[in-house]
Amino acid sequence: MRVPDEPSSEEEWSEEESGTVQPWDSDDELDFTPGMPWWQATFSLVVVVIGVGVMALPQLPMKGGWWMSILSMLVCFMAIMESGIAMWKGVMAGNHAGAKDLAPKAIVSYEDFGKAAFGKTGEALVLLMMMLYFLGVVASFGVLIAEELENLIGHISKKEWLLAFAPVMIFMSQLPNVTAVAKMTPLAVLCILILVSVIISKSVLDAQRWQAWPDPAKLHTDWPEDPMAMGTVVATMFGAFGVNGNVPSILCEMKDPMEFPFAYKTAMTIVLLIYLAVMCCGYYGYGDFMQPDIVKSLSSFPATEEQALDVKFDDWTGPKALILRGVCAALLLIKLIIGLPLNMMVIYYSLQTYEGTKDWFPAQSVANKIMRVLVAMIAIVIGLVVTQFNKLFALVASVCGPILQCFLPLFLSYKIRKKHGARMSSWVRRVAHALIVLLSLYCLTMGFYDSVQAITEKA
Repeated sequence: MRVPDEPSSEEEWSEEESGTVQPWDSDDELDFTPGMPWWQATFSLVVVVIGVGVMALPQLPMKGGWWMSILSMLVCFMAIMESGIAMWKGVMAGNHAGAKDLAPKAIVSYEDFGKAAFGKTGEALVLLMMMLYFLGVVASFGVLIAEELENLIGHISKKEWLLAFAPVMIFMSQLPNVTAVAKMTPLAVLCILILVSVIISKSVLDAQRWQAWPDPAKLHTDWPEDPMAMGTVVATMFGAFGVNGNVPSILCEMKDPMEFPFAYKTAMTIVLLIYLAVMCCGYYGYGDFMQPDIVKSLSSFPATEEQALDVKFDDWTGPKALILRGVCAALLLIKLIIGLPLNMMVIYYSLQTYEGTKDWFPAQSVANKIMRVLVAMIAIVIGLVVTQFNKLFALVASVCGPILQCFLPLFLSYKIRKKHGARMSSWVRRVAHALIVLLSLYCLTMGFYDSVQAITEKA
């Protein structure tokens, strides 16, 4: 972590630590060594956030209706952004107070953030939640890869494609590092941006087809039929906007961490606009007859209103764009295959470096290789049990989303700032934080319940 120049005396440290106003509470400029400017940090955050979550967003109004889905997106956006700013304040407080001892106390990862607040217990809690989340992400990637292989090649079912892809996942699990794969991330970003553009433009064009139908008002839902259904919507939003796990690592690379709030808010606003466009255009184009995999909706359209609402997708006789299905499936496959080992490595690296497990799974050891295979197999089994990406993604996000994005950033930051005598939040902000906690509890309870119910109904 890059820190301000060390004070010249213990008296200066005592004065600054005991004061009620800290540098990160003002607009003062500090002298930091070179690093990322704010615009590079903004781009990095946008790249981190926008991913496969866009595949789940267009379906959300089918459960939550137009208005509540839009409102939920705005509320989750504000909740996660406020929690990220609180996290920034906690990291700044911890690193500033520890600057006189230099690097050993630097907070450069989410695990460091937990350790700075509650020692080894905090570090272990963060590590556990990160591993659970990324295990769910890896399983979601596997399901989505199987879906797109089915779209691209066909012939066998989604479960069979997932089993066929299993050896590739196991092979990827044995990569010693992902340096070569990481160099291909710009290609993955390009693919997802092209896919987002296709979803927006094709949905708007296809919307012209149903406007001449007898009763187009039946194709869209304005409000949720059941308040419980909003649990899945909120959980998916938490997953889609999930970025706070990356705040410490990006912050420590910035030239001036005081510019982080502007970079962070700019990035989140860009993501919000893209997500609103994807969700609203996608649902407007296909309404309640949208398929669980929107790539299918992009490539096949029902001939009549009756077909849209009452006939199975495979029996639709309307216009088809099978070439577009192949293009979209290929774009998504490239993004997923590049991103899969990057997400898997988060789990492996954590187990290799965490003090409680590093002696069990040293790098390149037989135990390490077995651990990697087991993690990949667990992800495959999860994918075989929950074969719909949207439902699996919502389930993972309902549990890990509120904890990683809001609970831990708020509570750990509070603990660190209080420990080091930093200025605490105003009562207005504390009320906002209490509301964020209530929203997180709703996601953790109703979101989890609704997600499990959707999965069991499918079974």
